[in-house]
Amino acid sequence: MHLRRRSLLETLLGALGLSREAAGAGQAAEAERRAGALGGYILADKELVVRREFDVVVVGGGIAGTCAAIAAARNGAKTALVHERSMLGGNSSSEVRLYPEVSTNHNIWSKELGILEEFHTVERRANPEPYQEGLLNAQWDLVLYEHAVREKNLTLFLNTTVREVEMKDASTILAVHGYQMGSEKKFLLSAPLFIDSTGDGVLGYRAGAEYRWGMEARAEFGEAVAPERASAQPQMGSSLFFRARDAGVPLDYTPPEWAAKFEAEADLRGRNHTRFETGYWWLEVGLPMHQIHDNEEIKHEALRQLLGVWDHIKNHCPNKEQARNYGLDFVSFWLYKREARRLMGDYILTQNDAQNPKVHADSLAFGCWFVDVHKPGGILARATPNTNPGWEEGGTVPYGIPLRSCYSRNVHNLMMAGRPISASYVAFSSTRVLRTGAIVGQGVGTAAALCKKHGCGPRELAALHARELQQTLLRQDCAVPGAVNEDAADLARGAVVTASSEAALEFPEGREFLALDRPLAQLFPVTSRRLEWVDLLLRSTRDEAVEVTLGLRRAEFVYDLRAEGDVAVSTARVPPRSTGYVRFRLERAVEAERLHYVHLPRVDGLAWAIHSDERDGVAVSPAGCTAAEMPGATRWHALTNNRNFSLRVEPEQRPYGAANVVRGSNRPDRWTNLWISEAGRGLPAWLELRLPRARRMNRIEIFFDTDVNRHSRRALYVYPDCVKRYDVSVWAGGWRRVAGETDNYLRRRVLTFEEVETDRVRIDVHETNGARSARVYEVRLYREAGA
Repeated sequence: MHLRRRSLLETLLGALGLSREAAGAGQAAEAERRAGALGGYILADKELVVRREFDVVVVGGGIAGTCAAIAAARNGAKTALVHERSMLGGNSSSEVRLYPEVSTNHNIWSKELGILEEFHTVERRANPEPYQEGLLNAQWDLVLYEHAVREKNLTLFLNTTVREVEMKDASTILAVHGYQMGSEKKFLLSAPLFIDSTGDGVLGYRAGAEYRWGMEARAEFGEAVAPERASAQPQMGSSLFFRARDAGVPLDYTPPEWAAKFEAEADLRGRNHTRFETGYWWLEVGLPMHQIHDNEEIKHEALRQLLGVWDHIKNHCPNKEQARNYGLDFVSFWLYKREARRLMGDYILTQNDAQNPKVHADSLAFGCWFVDVHKPGGILARATPNTNPGWEEGGTVPYGIPLRSCYSRNVHNLMMAGRPISASYVAFSSTRVLRTGAIVGQGVGTAAALCKKHGCGPRELAALHARELQQTLLRQDCAVPGAVNEDAADLARGAVVTASSEAALEFPEGREFLALDRPLAQLFPVTSRRLEWVDLLLRSTRDEAVEVTLGLRRAEFVYDLRAEGDVAVSTARVPPRSTGYVRFRLERAVEAERLHYVHLPRVDGLAWAIHSDERDGVAVSPAGCTAAEMPGATRWHALTNNRNFSLRVEPEQRPYGAANVVRGSNRPDRWTNLWISEAGRGLPAWLELRLPRARRMNRIEIFFDTDVNRHSRRALYVYPDCVKRYDVSVWAGGWRRVAGETDNYLRRRVLTFEEVETDRVRIDVHETNGARSARVYEVRLYREAGA
């Protein structure tokens, strides 16, 4: 009878995920002991041990880990997300307040979308604070938490630190052991696959994964930005942020005795502190301390420096009167850390990958941040403030990040997302940023789910199922360089698409002029088979006329102006002391449905008119077009945030046709890939897809426009170009409405409806969130079981 009761008890405890030892921890029986490190013993059965099994365990709930866990769960994997803090987001959380900075400030048409865009658009609509470092608040934390807890396949383990990694053998992780504050629980979490998104590469390090720490020598990968000699220690530091508020009355500030001293303005040379409501990235401390092992010492030193800077602003700065009523409202006590152990995969990204990218068959995301190696010492090196590299040295072209860089080459069931991916130190300085980490996280989480589906590891997935991974990511609103929609299940791919109207290419006349003290260029889509001429709005301050030669070149992508030669040239005379359009006759056959750009050389005394869209306003600059400058010898730099030079093209180009919605892409890349209705006709506007034959369907996926070229920081903001109110109808002897929304502000919309058989689907756009045109990037149609 005793054995039967014991067996029943163990069965019940097993169903609850508890061990028998844990359940009896409060009993008077003699406690189990294990040896202590100092010669004593530890009462081992005082722990409440919980054992759980999953398909995927993600360790680290920063922005990369959160996106990885949600992606894995959405794609069918039973997922655990283990995070040592009480809120998700890591460096982006309200505990640290580094906002996921805007990559579109550095590269064109490169906004990171997918799950991250869901977070962003929901948070901006609800948050009364602007979007910048130092100001991220609990609204951001709540958005991440809400997205995580709504996933039925995802289990959160917050306030849980992984202290041990249990190995099955040298190349296989069996489980992680995590300890949760508050609950006194010890979790034993096992899975066939693990993802390290800890930032520091903690999981990989404790599993024995090969890693790099420090900086490679220039010669190892042929990286011009790398130091001549290798260094065992990396050189970037960690930062603390603050928030200051206007109290409406004068506030004194007396720093603690241990705060740093910045009594003279020269002490902050090269460190802009005119804006003092929020913190500064340059409050950075690292060398000579170790960025991981000396974390607490770095935090204290960073706090010393922060309070010293605030003392300077309040008591010593020439502009201190402007801060008279301000007081500190928030100071972070959790460091924003830049460095990481870089876990080595089958492919190591290098500077050449970032600046001269190639297409990887297994790419799962892209990077586009510039090569951003901070100078050593941070604020402790007062005489040498950090400065961004010139574009010639540090500029990048959006580049693919392969799956082979996102799994360990020697621990076969370990993947990485965020900072620890496989990269040289120079490439890491580009991949380490939050937004890149987020989309890599979504890619890795999706890959993990596909590993479950195919019963394979990540190396086998990269070799055998990379195309399926890319197609899944494209459908879920990610961008993969070189990949287009080839989904055989998408019924819309064979459709003929028509619309109520289609916008023409039109460049607004700019009120400002950019000097031709460097070469300038303007990329635009060409739909015709011939270009007769282009008119450029130029201004001359020269006393004599000057002849200028314009070149025409083809471009492969909207963000890539690398080209080997002109396909046409034209010379025109610019009158002295003039402002007006100057005609460059081309009279040349060209390849239709291709991107082209015109470029001008440096000419002293000339300037080209440039238009800038109103910040956070309706997009006026033409989509899929790129203005650029060449500040150095060889590398074009895109002028970001919806700026374009003023020009006119003959014949008229119409690159925003209805057919773009089934072209295979959800953003500008090799083409505009966007339907825009004519603004002059107003709304409503409609889009109709006619299939080759009647098909059964019950699901439509629509990709609207939340501005792939800009990233708003405005509080309580909704992207005005996004469609707000629309109906979806099918033809059944007449149009019958099957779906729609009345208050949309999100980019990707998935609508299901009762299964119908039809050969025509129509989207009627009645209202946007501010624009006069309807804008749709892509439409997909499916018949899915259980929709």
